[in-house]
Amino acid sequence: MKILAIGDVTSPTGAAHLEKRLWGIRRQYNIDFCVVNGENASFITGISKDGAEKLLRSGADVITGGNHTMHNHAAHGMLDEFFEVLRPINFGDEAPGHGYTVVNTGVYRILVINAMGTVHIEPQLNMPYSYIEDVLAREAGNYDFAVLDIHAEATGEKLAVAHSFDGKINVIFGTHTHVPTADATILPNGSGYISDLGMCGESGGILGMEINSVLFKMRTRLPGKFKCASGAPVADAVIFTLDDTSGRVTEIKRIKF
Repeated sequence: MKILAIGDVTSPTGAAHLEKRLWGIRRQYNIDFCVVNGENASFITGISKDGAEKLLRSGADVITGGNHTMHNHAAHGMLDEFFEVLRPINFGDEAPGHGYTVVNTGVYRILVINAMGTVHIEPQLNMPYSYIEDVLAREAGNYDFAVLDIHAEATGEKLAVAHSFDGKINVIFGTHTHVPTADATILPNGSGYISDLGMCGESGGILGMEINSVLFKMRTRLPGKFKCASGAPVADAVIFTLDDTSGRVTEIKRIKF
């Protein structure tokens, strides 16, 4: 069983890159299931309905979100409508959309949970632990494998969440910082973990953004409008291989395409 996880899509160009390449990558690596963090697919302002539909057509089975997901008010109805498009579960029940879903591939039932951290990130939400625990209890017996996207700034918080659910959630990965980390590991109870998948978007800038637009804001603290970088698009991703019987992760492979 192979699960492909792709880092934050930073722009419409990143979404177009996946439209062109993702199905080929799935065939090349015999991928059974694919999760894409698409919260910035409409360029910082969340994900639009058109953007979500493009990613789903392009080979994403589930799209996860993050701190920008709610920025696009026009997409709130889509979040209610599409169970394959998630927002962090700890936004709470009053928020539009869903924090988790169970997808039946015809072979496996995959539970995907989307949560957000609370350290150095806005908006400030409740801690994610109890929300995740409630889902695992509610859906017990209804899934074969579980996946968690923990969208957070602090690597320590991501690791704390991962160790809390080691052996309970098969695949745990971090998103948000747009930089692929080198700490892919199989935790003691068999869960696969990495602190950040990276990003999918224009290369040659700062986290997918044009360098000077980022420097202006960082150096002056004045409001400024980010622009997309101008380099060729690239996608950072990780393939988790699971033992079909035990659910333990047996291999973690980082890829870039």
